[in-house]
Amino acid sequence: MHQPGDVSAVTFNSSEGNTLFGTLHSPAQPRADVPVIVLLSPGVKMRVGPGRLYVPLTDALVAMGYRVFRFDFYGLGDSSGELQETMLADVYNNIEVGRYVTDTRSAMQWLRQNVHAKKFILGGLCGGAITALLTAEREPDVEGLLSLGMTVTLASNAATPAKYLTRAQLDSRRQKYYRRLLEPKSWWRLLTFQSEYGVIWRSMKRLIVKEKPAVPAAVPAAAPTEQRGNANPLFPPAFFAFLKRGGRALMLFSEKDRLQSEYEEKFATPFAEQLQPYLPQLQHHVVAEANHVLSFTPWQKEMVAVSRGWLETLHGAK
Repeated sequence: MHQPGDVSAVTFNSSEGNTLFGTLHSPAQPRADVPVIVLLSPGVKMRVGPGRLYVPLTDALVAMGYRVFRFDFYGLGDSSGELQETMLADVYNNIEVGRYVTDTRSAMQWLRQNVHAKKFILGGLCGGAITALLTAEREPDVEGLLSLGMTVTLASNAATPAKYLTRAQLDSRRQKYYRRLLEPKSWWRLLTFQSEYGVIWRSMKRLIVKEKPAVPAAVPAAAPTEQRGNANPLFPPAFFAFLKRGGRALMLFSEKDRLQSEYEEKFATPFAEQLQPYLPQLQHHVVAEANHVLSFTPWQKEMVAVSRGWLETLHGAK
């Protein structure tokens, strides 16, 4: 049995029969009035996150009196099971539609049985964030989402990048192409049919054809693929179901990450009217200049500070 005030290695079985490995962090004096925080693995990374991103976050949360649990999904890290896909995009796509929801629910059940957890905050980076949301839709004990770079699109269209890039992404690509005009290798790629011609055309087209400023309409999740593009049809219903029952969310993004513009253009703007009543339940923050995995220490410190501040608004300081 886990003892408070330590770091414990944990092994448990998922409901699908896989053996999952995790780490439970408990403060010396855990607060009884706060939920357990579960940080979920992003993409194909293990439970420490890319560049050990979850380690300073865990340390800060434990210092606030929270229990923090991190574990490896099946087929990743130390856990059993194998991934069958041969393409990484297919792995990401399956995560985005809920591959690891079952593992997360099994982890929550272990926490209920072993540390008497009653409420939860789920979070993580990218794939961990969407897994947290899709789990929250099914688990009413989840009261908060600590979302770092939530993905609102599907990776299955990665083979056709030109089709679904946002306006911000296209403008950024165009600036990159300008900088490469004097590079011989760039011209070689262009002349040997190795360039992203569709992306180049769409980015340059924005200089000629002015897009109408009209706000795009929210597309129903059941709409055909050609109408909703690569937007994840599971995201809006899960997000609104969570908000309708009073859930609170920190939506933190990195400025240089495409996920930030995708969230704005493919969800926040089209669903602005539906989101309006729930804005008090959401806190948005963008880490300036940061990349997707918050590589540099100042970016990580800002993420941690914002996360601490958000939690203090929910449960007060220790």
